[in-house]
Amino acid sequence: MPHSVRRDFRKRTIVHLVEGSCSPRSAKTTRGILCYSPHESVALIDSTNVGRTAQHLLDAGGDIPIEACLADIQRRGLKPDTLVIGVNPVGGRVPPSFRRHILEALEAGLDVWSGMHQFLGDDHEFRVAAERGGADIWDVRRPPQDLPVGVGAMMTNKSYCALMVGTDCALGKMTVALELQRTARTRGLRAEFIATGQTGMMIAGWGHPVDAIPGDFMAGCVEKDCLSVDGQCDLILVEGQGSLIHPGYSPVTLGLMHGAMPDAMILCHLANKSTIGTCEHVRIPSLRAMADLYEAVQQHLKPSPVVAGALNTHGLSDAAARAALDAAAADLGLPVTDPVRYGPEVLLEALEAHRRSVGK
Repeated sequence: MPHSVRRDFRKRTIVHLVEGSCSPRSAKTTRGILCYSPHESVALIDSTNVGRTAQHLLDAGGDIPIEACLADIQRRGLKPDTLVIGVNPVGGRVPPSFRRHILEALEAGLDVWSGMHQFLGDDHEFRVAAERGGADIWDVRRPPQDLPVGVGAMMTNKSYCALMVGTDCALGKMTVALELQRTARTRGLRAEFIATGQTGMMIAGWGHPVDAIPGDFMAGCVEKDCLSVDGQCDLILVEGQGSLIHPGYSPVTLGLMHGAMPDAMILCHLANKSTIGTCEHVRIPSLRAMADLYEAVQQHLKPSPVVAGALNTHGLSDAAARAALDAAAADLGLPVTDPVRYGPEVLLEALEAHRRSVGK
């Protein structure tokens, strides 16, 4: 079975397994792939939503149909070669209702990509089905064997490196980095995206699953990936994870900061969110206080200012979104935008201004 750091740039034709969980939050992996992947997605599997479209349920994907099973998709004349498990339930284990779909795909010769903490390749029934169908299983969160320890090598990086940081988890840090990459490339800039989570890795075809890496090696894995493109591009855009104030996931955030040694950071926040999502007894301080915290943590290794804010205003009216942006900009004292709703130009301009000031 391939390890997670692999580079896979083959063009894929994807079907997404989202059985009973076809919503923007539950099917976050599928939605990310629909929005940003270079691969073609042709259908979703969800027997509870047959006849609807991806756009209707996920606000992405247009008229991509939803069917009950792989056989129904194939009867449409569609020929997917890869099944993506598009959800990541709490606990990261394969829901019982997913097994028959995964087995059907493997036996039909489709490769299966899974971001679960439970590795499909360790399941005897799945392995046998894969061998029978000539299919591969990519357990995206399986750490590779050669895990490096960070040494601060990105302190002297050649390319300009920006890290997305946040006030909490699940704010859209990956989305911000990918929106920046897309816009930077339209301007003729060479921009590389460093994936650090399962969805980003499925989009990019490579990376390290930082939340599945032992603590001693988190920084080293991020450092290794950044170094692999350093000097070959103008911008390195690192996907953020967690938050420094999250009681459970702060170690992952710190590992990213020390591995990437960013030249600058963009602070991401969910509009109107005042507490940590899974720990509502933990309050989120002001955006300025969060920026100060991130900067203070980095200052003795490599000073890295927060140069702008990215606000997720999904679900708000335009008037409410603009009011939230104004409030966030006043709090942070820096430019703030929602890069999905209004484009990432404000963020890119802030990064470019700082890049010029440091001579990169």
